[in-house]
Amino acid sequence: MIQSPAGHRRTEGGAAVADGYADEHTEPCTAADTAATGTEAGDAAATAALAGATGVVMALVPCTAESARRVLAEAARTAGVTLHTMARTAVATGTRPADADPDCELALRMEIANARSPQPPSPPPPGTLLPAPDVLRGHLHHLRAVRRRTLAAPDDPALRAALEDAAYTLCVLMGQRNTHSALIAAEERVAAHRLPPYAAPDGPA
Repeated sequence: MIQSPAGHRRTEGGAAVADGYADEHTEPCTAADTAATGTEAGDAAATAALAGATGVVMALVPCTAESARRVLAEAARTAGVTLHTMARTAVATGTRPADADPDCELALRMEIANARSPQPPSPPPPGTLLPAPDVLRGHLHHLRAVRRRTLAAPDDPALRAALEDAAYTLCVLMGQRNTHSALIAAEERVAAHRLPPYAAPDGPA
């Protein structure tokens, strides 16, 4: 039932009741009330879809929430649809793939690919002290775990916040401007640490 002010609840017929008694001073629902309620429900659904879509893109790229919203907006522009339609497509790709519009999905995949910077990570700013490989390994494990959980439940604001924090932390640690570049740089540093030390071959005596 729809809640009305002053602790009353509005029934389907429009009369407000409190403690089982009708309030004669409360006007019945009008058509305008019903339309407003429908608009609010639509707005809430659009907000929820955008939040879930943001979580999906954050986990797939990976990236921050701001970057994820830019990806969604650019994909919507490319596909010629509204942001709400693109958000529903992003959510459907993980929950109901058959419901995803093929053109919207293609545009979204292209923008996600663009967000995964094809350029190698840039050198960190002078004076940047990179963390030890063991420390980085722990951050990478945490980021992967949060990405998996966020992709499974993209509408969970706590998971999106945790992913945002993990992505930002990795960027700071590696001195990179975007999460994907920071991820590549961190993985390269960890991988290099696993290799045995290079030994130059013995030359001629």
